[in-house]
Amino acid sequence: MLATLRPPSVDSEALKAFAASVYGLVGAWNPLEGERDRNFRVLSAAGASVVFKLCHPAEGDSVLLCQAEALEHIAATDPSLPVPRLIRTRDGQPLGRFIQENISYPVMVLSWLDGQVLGEANLTSPGLYELGRMLARLGLALRGFVNGAPATRDLVWDIRHVMRLAPHVDALPPEDRALARSILARHAEVTVPAMRHMRSQIVHGDVHPYNALVASDGQIGGIIDFGDMVHGALILELANAAGDFLTPLQDPAETIFEMVRGFHSVTPLEEAEADVLVDLIEVRLLMTPLIDALKRANGIASQGYFENFNGRSLPMIHELRRIGHDRLHGLVRRAAAFPPRPPRSSSDAAELIARRRKVMGEKLYVFYKPPLHIVKGEGVWLTASDGRRYLDCYNNVPHVGHCHPYVTAAIARQAATLNTNTRYITDQAVDYAERLVDLAGDGLSSVVFVNSGSEANDLAWRMAKAFTGHTGGLAMDFAYHGVSEAIDAFSPSNSPEHWTAPHIRLLTPPDIYRGPFGADDPQVGERYAALADAPIAELQEKGLGVAAAMIDSAFMTNGILDAPQGYLAGIVDRVRRAGGLFIADEVQSGFGRMGTAFWGHRHHGVAPDFITIGKPAGNGHPVGAVITRPEILAHFLKFGPFFSTFGGNNVACAAGIAVLDVIRDENLVENARVTGTYLREGLASLMHKHALIGDVRGVGLATGVELVRDRSSKEPAPAETTRLLSLLRDEGVLIGGEGKHGNILKIRPPIVFTRAHADIAVAAVDRALNRL
Repeated sequence: MLATLRPPSVDSEALKAFAASVYGLVGAWNPLEGERDRNFRVLSAAGASVVFKLCHPAEGDSVLLCQAEALEHIAATDPSLPVPRLIRTRDGQPLGRFIQENISYPVMVLSWLDGQVLGEANLTSPGLYELGRMLARLGLALRGFVNGAPATRDLVWDIRHVMRLAPHVDALPPEDRALARSILARHAEVTVPAMRHMRSQIVHGDVHPYNALVASDGQIGGIIDFGDMVHGALILELANAAGDFLTPLQDPAETIFEMVRGFHSVTPLEEAEADVLVDLIEVRLLMTPLIDALKRANGIASQGYFENFNGRSLPMIHELRRIGHDRLHGLVRRAAAFPPRPPRSSSDAAELIARRRKVMGEKLYVFYKPPLHIVKGEGVWLTASDGRRYLDCYNNVPHVGHCHPYVTAAIARQAATLNTNTRYITDQAVDYAERLVDLAGDGLSSVVFVNSGSEANDLAWRMAKAFTGHTGGLAMDFAYHGVSEAIDAFSPSNSPEHWTAPHIRLLTPPDIYRGPFGADDPQVGERYAALADAPIAELQEKGLGVAAAMIDSAFMTNGILDAPQGYLAGIVDRVRRAGGLFIADEVQSGFGRMGTAFWGHRHHGVAPDFITIGKPAGNGHPVGAVITRPEILAHFLKFGPFFSTFGGNNVACAAGIAVLDVIRDENLVENARVTGTYLREGLASLMHKHALIGDVRGVGLATGVELVRDRSSKEPAPAETTRLLSLLRDEGVLIGGEGKHGNILKIRPPIVFTRAHADIAVAAVDRALNRL
């Protein structure tokens, strides 16, 4: 390691004769600075320049051949990257061989890059950003380069060997020694173990102001001197450069921020890389005075730009400490597009509840007492702030699982590319609309994008009124379809005690467990459908007519009913004979949840006039759409244009497409069918042990468990249901409550739910009922 700390000394005339013979180089020779090599600029009579490098013999041929091969690799992978090009000998060898006094010196000749060495000048903020981009480009260009020399070379500047410098801390000023030891200790205990898990490759490792050229416009115009290449964590390329570009005349926080931002724009940082960057910058700064101490201990004087670095390194560490690691870490995370780490403990639920009440209203509208503070989701699991994981058997919005990696990647990738509206022609909206039309069938070939299920239902209702000329609507008693004013009228479950809508009539739910007709009646479907005759007639008598019936095919808010065969077809037939249309609200029942088909209405064998979808279509990302017949849309647009500013935006459509891909590729419709059947069989098996279970029903991954105090009278058990939900939470399983009487367990998990998850849920219900 010490042997290469002085450049070689040879006879200059003999060197020039060698250059002329082996490379054909003749011209004026001007010395250039170098820590280990003897470097010259050779200017020919024709005005062309090259760099002649007489390399230290202790460096070893393997290291120098690696540099030569790396430069040729970069020339192939990124020809526009401004780095030197290798000039081979007259006989095509990458290295020359100069011999003097029986010592063999490797020689490398490189092209000359125009520009001025940056030196002690400062880059502007845009210049620092572009420097970060160039560092990332350099890393990309070297990504596929393989050579063993950088991994085995013994280089004093290699951060892998920094702990060898620890004995020289005692040569630092006394006031700096404790800080230096703490930096090295953290590096050994925290940063080195973290880097073992990071992206690694061959890196330049030494891009500093004297290895960087600036063009006439003040921007970085070239990177030179590949003599310190090592194999290490990719983040070292950025960390070493960021440390070396810090100067007393420029805000170090700005320097770090802009360089990280530029690097990240080309090669996105991983979160672990971002979190060690500031520590690595401090280590890089500390290495300079420690290497100076090593040199002095061995009688080697530092010279040139090294003295400038040495004079400012320790002061810059103190300046970083003055700014504060928390602020610097926050800036790095901000530049790399990572959210800030929470400044306070998230475990104080009481404090969080108080803050929420202050800004979101006194009424909490939350599950459970005390409410759960959820901080992470993955698949069918939710993680609370105390680290406990809960099996999510309730949330349908993350349809293909919380934070599905394929969907989140699609969202992030599109958000980083383009997100605008459908007044422009973009690929994603057309691609997604075509996919939806292919799935819809039944002549529904027109798609209008909005942002939620509420908006979709609102728009479908407007279209239905326009097309039919009627203003009356039909909804299921205790239904839910959204929160807009128009759709609140279709959603009596929003406020059962105060619901009123003169233009809406409610249908009796087809409840074969609790309703007036049971499963033993062979005409049960038709009998329930016939109950729609009276409300339809009433709307007609009032002069309202029937514009549309809006129905959720899974009857979720009614307790996930097993609607009898022919019921929905009977309703749709009656509505159409009355001149109305059928709106299939597929927000909850669609996209394969019911297992027997992609859409819930197909489970019932009916064809709608509208399909409406909402957030589950985007796995929780705001998505909404109406799929209808072209003539309905055309008639609606006669009354004026319709445009939703962000309906059909690129990111929403990318999310929707990704969800469709996942459902198809992971065979999730079939999974819903098989797993849902298995789940209900498990729950039904508990009935002989627990008399509280009155009925287990559903289809696919939509399951209702009705709890009663007496199976004969079917007296609802709402209090017991509420208590049971809390006990299930204690068991680590999240299930919702539903139904007009509040006595039904609603099990509606993401459709990646498996048999293993079903076993966990059934066992938890069993244990919770035992405790109850």
